[in-house]
Amino acid sequence: MVAKRPRRNAPKREYRELDLNLVRTSLPKVEFKRGNEFQVQQTSGTNAEAGKSWLCPVCRIEIEPGLTHTVAWDLHRGVETRRHFHNHCWKLFDGMLT
Repeated sequence: MVAKRPRRNAPKREYRELDLNLVRTSLPKVEFKRGNEFQVQQTSGTNAEAGKSWLCPVCRIEIEPGLTHTVAWDLHRGVETRRHFHNHCWKLFDGMLT
């Protein structure tokens, strides 16, 4: 049996440059904390308005645009309860939004 040679006329693959903003953004998921159901998603914050920043409700330290962080809101109370957390602060969060 004769070994097959690779095709020389195979189409060349085109590669796109890696979009780091897309990599830093996660798909939304639901998490439970102290019986509360939260919609949770990571974001890079790069699409924020100029001068926009957020205050993390756990550590009370500012989150500046471009910093990957977690956005979460109470599914039962609605998107108006949306808060921005440092990723490590979201892990510490006890599930009570004020």
